[in-house]
Amino acid sequence: MINDDKITELVDALNICQSFKFGTYTLSSGKSSSYYLDLRLIQSYPEYYKIIIDSYINLIKNIGVDSFDYICGIATAGLIFSVPVSISLGKPHVYIRKSKKNYGREQNLEGNLKANSRVLLIDDIFTTGSSLIDGFNVIHDSGGKVSSAVVLIDRLETSHSIFNSINMKLSSVANIIDIANVLFSKSIIDDKQKNIILSNVID
Repeated sequence: MINDDKITELVDALNICQSFKFGTYTLSSGKSSSYYLDLRLIQSYPEYYKIIIDSYINLIKNIGVDSFDYICGIATAGLIFSVPVSISLGKPHVYIRKSKKNYGREQNLEGNLKANSRVLLIDDIFTTGSSLIDGFNVIHDSGGKVSSAVVLIDRLETSHSIFNSINMKLSSVANIIDIANVLFSKSIIDDKQKNIILSNVID
């Protein structure tokens, strides 16, 4: 997690990029939600895109850059962040497709992953964890090892204990409670919208 100033900087960037949406949405996990974070918009704003990428990099440096050999992005939104992070850190990159392709080599993993390599997974948001678990399994089946994953935002709707059985630790740049508090303090959202966000958070 980052400090309050950095969370405010992150929220300002997301707000300028118009990433916060309220309504009725079906998330990529299949879950219904009363709000949506469209992080794909960030790539169209270079100044703020860099702020987000730097926040990932700082989080990963705290985990330890020497603790992994490869970075793996989770398609599609995870790729927006995993590629520039891998370039900045000088780490080889692979990515996991949303679905197995039915042409060429018919595989889920794209890139050249060496056997027994240690892999850090990168995704955009943690909601149910299904994409990260799928990613873990693809890397494992491809001969790699995953012990850590990072996301920009944890929606706090699922316990991290779902990763206990695979011994994978999840870290996030920020969580949705901290983000909602900053949004409210800056009058970007009202009390009703804040409650909509917090109503999705698990106890």
